[in-house]
Parts: sequence; C-alpha cells; structure tokens
Amino acid sequence: MVKESLPALVVSSLRLTRQLAYICLGPLDYLARLINGKADFPPLYLRRQVGPLRTFEMSGAEFMAYLRLLCKLRPTERLLDIGCGCGLMALHLADYLDATGSYRGLDIHRPSIRWCRKHFAKYPNFNFAFMDVRSLAYNARGRYAAEDYSFDLEDRHFDLVLLKSVFTHMRPAEVDNYLRQISRILSDDGRCLMTFFLINEVQSELARSGLNQLDFKHGEGVWRYVYRNSPESAVAFDETHILDMLRNHGLELSEPVLYGTWSGRVDGLSFQDMLLVRKRQVRPS
Repeated sequence: MVKESLPALVVSSLRLTRQLAYICLGPLDYLARLINGKADFPPLYLRRQVGPLRTFEMSGAEFMAYLRLLCKLRPTERLLDIGCGCGLMALHLADYLDATGSYRGLDIHRPSIRWCRKHFAKYPNFNFAFMDVRSLAYNARGRYAAEDYSFDLEDRHFDLVLLKSVFTHMRPAEVDNYLRQISRILSDDGRCLMTFFLINEVQSELARSGLNQLDFKHGEGVWRYVYRNSPESAVAFDETHILDMLRNHGLELSEPVLYGTWSGRVDGLSFQDMLLVRKRQVRPS
C-alpha cells in the first residue's frame, strides 16, 4: 500500500496537491452541477473533504433517513451537527426543520464553514461555527487540542446531536472529551447519533477470514488505525472501551449497536458502526 509507506510530510504534501487539483477543476464541476440541477451543491474541493465524491449525495440521503426513522427527529427540534463539513446534512435539513426548529453546524475546516455561512444565509435558524481544533489530517495549525476543547454551547440545549464520521478520525483522549461535552449540551430527553469503527469479537473473526474492508493493523491498547504515518485517516476503537466511556459521562445506548458493513457483516446497516445514545436514565430501585 503506497500511502502506508510514505512519510507523514509526503502524505501532507500529497493531500495539498490533490486539493489544489480539485480547486482547478472547479469551473468544470460547476458546469456539470448546473447541467444536472445541483448548482446548490458545494464545490468539488469541499465535497471531497467529507468522503468519496461518488457517495456524497447518497450519504446525505441515507443519514437523513436515520435522523427521521432512528432518531425520530421532529421539525421543531434543535439539532447540532458536529463535523458538519460543507453542509451535507444541512442541505437535507433546510426544508425539513421549520421556523421553530434550528440547526447548528460545527467543523474544523474553515473554508467549509465559510461556504456554509454564505450558502445558508437565507435560513435564519441555521448557524455555522468554526472550531479551531488541531488535527494533523484536517487542521494541522489548529489553536486548541481536541482533548481540551470546550464547546461554547449552552448546557442541556440540543435535542439531537449528530457526529457522522467524526470519531473515526480521532484519538482516545479526544473522543473522551467530546463525549463529556455532548453529555453536557444534550437535553435531558435528547439523542445523539454517532459513528465508529468498532473492534469486537465478531469483527475480529471476520478479519481473520479476510472480510474486513479496512485493516486496522497499527496501534495498541483500545485503539487501532490503518495508516502508520496518518492515524487520523481511519481510527477504530475497542467497543467495550467506548461503552465504558459513555457510562463514565452519564450516557448510555438507547438502542443496540447498529453494526456496519465495513467489517464484513452481511446484516450491516450503514458502512460504519452506529451508536444511538441518550443520557443515562434513572431507573426505579
């Protein structure tokens, strides 16, 4: 695997070169979007930040269905999208949330937030904020470390929090801090949908059969990653450790883990594993 053998500096240089290439292709991309009735989509170089280009539109529609069917999102609710990127979910939610509902998107990629603020300016209940959080892969010069960052958001404010492909790019201490913040800002009856790559017995057995689509062969302890010189590109966690983290921060699963197809499961729902989480319920003694 070429990426695996490259030094971290070379990997960063290749990312920059690819990004410049996408920017240069911008005029052709706009023409194609205009012809196909998708002129309101973000430009090519921003869409590429949130995953493979071929799945951009399909992924948004997929997770909109999860928000409505799994999370029971109502048009009147307050939603927080951590890692909103260039507004993939905002595009789907703009015509779903009504005037009493609200959307807030957070991301560490400043150009994406800048585009979202301009594109969604006509929606007064949509708001976007840049998080100057350090990430070797996505914001190397960030001011704040993710494990210390405090969200500038009200306690118990959000009815639904979404983290789509966020924890799959973070280290253990960073995930732990974000879960602490989520527990603080989630309303008492709120829900949080988050995605992971989870390491467990079934996944390990499928790995031995060569069925995992990602090979998390680096790292030790409770986390693993695919690329030695670029850990944040794809991170997996021991499932038990994640469940322990949830408990430590007063959170719990509201549904059994929704496993994904990445590990080779034939009954996987999405590609990544999904956790639907709520604040821990006080049960009668």
